[in-house]
Amino acid sequence: MARILNSIRMGDWLEKDRMLVYPLVIMATTVVSIAYVLFSHGGVLPNGSPFGADFVSFWVAAREALAGHPETPYLMARFAAAQDAIFGDGNVYAFYYPPHYLAYMLPFGALPYYPALATWLAVSFAAALWALTQIAGRRIEVLVLALAFPATFLTVAHGQNAFLSAALFGGGLVLLRTRPVLAGILFGLMTFKPQLGLVIPLALIAGGNWRTILSAGATAVLAAAFSAVLFGAEIWALFLQQGGDAMATLRDGVVDRNKMLSVYAMLRLVGTGHSTAVVLQSVVSVLVAAAVTWAWFRKDAITYDTRAVVLLSGALLATPFVLSYDLFLLAPALAFNGARGATTGFQPYEKSILAFLYCAPFLILGLMAVSLPIAPFVLALPFLRALKSAVDQSRHHAGNALIAAE
Repeated sequence: MARILNSIRMGDWLEKDRMLVYPLVIMATTVVSIAYVLFSHGGVLPNGSPFGADFVSFWVAAREALAGHPETPYLMARFAAAQDAIFGDGNVYAFYYPPHYLAYMLPFGALPYYPALATWLAVSFAAALWALTQIAGRRIEVLVLALAFPATFLTVAHGQNAFLSAALFGGGLVLLRTRPVLAGILFGLMTFKPQLGLVIPLALIAGGNWRTILSAGATAVLAAAFSAVLFGAEIWALFLQQGGDAMATLRDGVVDRNKMLSVYAMLRLVGTGHSTAVVLQSVVSVLVAAAVTWAWFRKDAITYDTRAVVLLSGALLATPFVLSYDLFLLAPALAFNGARGATTGFQPYEKSILAFLYCAPFLILGLMAVSLPIAPFVLALPFLRALKSAVDQSRHHAGNALIAAE
C-alpha cells in the first residue's frame, strides 16, 4: 500500500508509454460508443436528431443568412420552423450568439449538414491543437492526448464550439507576451461567447497589457460593425431583445442542468431557488475575479504559466452558463501545467491530479447523469491549486526582496 501511495504522490505510474496507451484506449472506446449509438438508432441520436445536434442551430442559422434571412435565428418561431423543415424531428436548437458568430459560420452553411459538421470540427480542432502545441510543444503525445481528451468527445458529440473557444483563449495567452496585438485580436474574436471571457479584461488590465486591450476592443467593435454591414444593423437589436429569452433558459432549466457545470446549476439541482443561486454564484464570481486580478497584477512575482492557469480555470468557475463540452477549455490549462512541470519538475501529487483532471469530464458526466452535481468542485481544483502556487510564489518573491533590502 505504501508503494502505491508513493507512486501516486510522485506520479511515477504516469510513464510516457502509458501517456500514449491509455489515451488510445479512451479514444477507441469513445469511437466505438459513438458508432454504437448511431448505428443502433439508424444513424441518428436517440431523440431523432442528427449527430452533433447542437450544430443544427449553427448550420441552419448560416443557411438562413445565406438565403437572405439573417434575422431568422433571432426569431424563435421562424427558426424552429426552418429547422423542422429540414430535419422534421420536432427538436429545436436556439441560437443565443451575437451576429458576428453568425458571420463566422457562413461558409459552413454552403455545405450539406454532415460535411459542414465534419469540416467545422476538423478546422476548429486544428486551431485548438495549434494553441496546445504552442504551449506544450509539437510532440506526438500532445496530439494523442488532445484527441483522446474526454472533453474532445463531448465537443464532437454535440457539434459544439469549444475547440474554437480554446483556440482563441489559449492562443491569446500564447501570443500575449510576444505578439500582444495579435493576442488582442484573438481575445476580441472570442466575444462570440462572452460568458467565457468575463475575467479576461480584468487580467489584461491588472497586467498592464494595454496594447492587447486596445487590440481586443478594436477587434470586437470591428467584428460587430462588420456583421451589422453584412446582415443589417437591425439584427443587433433582435439579438439584444433575445437576451431575456437567454436568461429565462438559464432560470427555467430549458437546458438540462445535469449538463451544466456552474455553481448556479449545482445549487438549482439541489433545490435552491433562483435568486439565492444567483447571489451565491455572484459571490463565487466576484471572488474568482478578485483572485485573477491579484495574480495578474503580481506579474513580477508569479510565473506566467501559473497566471494562465488561474485565468483559464477561473473563467470556467466565474460564469453561471457553462456546459459539459466547455470543459475543453481545461486543455490549455493542463498544457500549461504539463509544460511547466516537464521543464522545472512536478510537485508531489501534481501528475496524479493532472491525470484526474484529464479524465474528469467523463466522471462529471457520469455522476451528473444521476444528479450528483460535482462539477464546480472539480473545476475549483485546478483553480485553487494554481492560486496556491501563485500565493507561494508571491511570498517567496517578497521574502527574497526583504533579504535583498537587508
